[in-house]
Amino acid sequence: MILDNYTKFIMTALTLALLLLGLNPWINPSQAVAVETTATGGKDNNCSSDKKVSTQTLEGVNNVERVLGYIESSVNDIQLTISGIDRKLSDLPSNGHKERN
Repeated sequence: MILDNYTKFIMTALTLALLLLGLNPWINPSQAVAVETTATGGKDNNCSSDKKVSTQTLEGVNNVERVLGYIESSVNDIQLTISGIDRKLSDLPSNGHKERN
């Protein structure tokens, strides 16, 4: 009986903790941060580093697309080869039938 009450208490505490973690973005939203140019006219380095990261990400996506295109063409070549082999095998005379002259 004591173990049942202890288990119920622990499960209730875990449920409330998970509920509060789930509601955290609505209860305490994080502030949006914007990078601005300084008063002296200098630019913050965060913009250029973000641009480099986004460029690297786009290059990575392009590389993945190229690899996937290569894989797709290779699979198509394999399918064409297999269908050609199947066609050749179906054209071969079978052992049970004698060739007619």
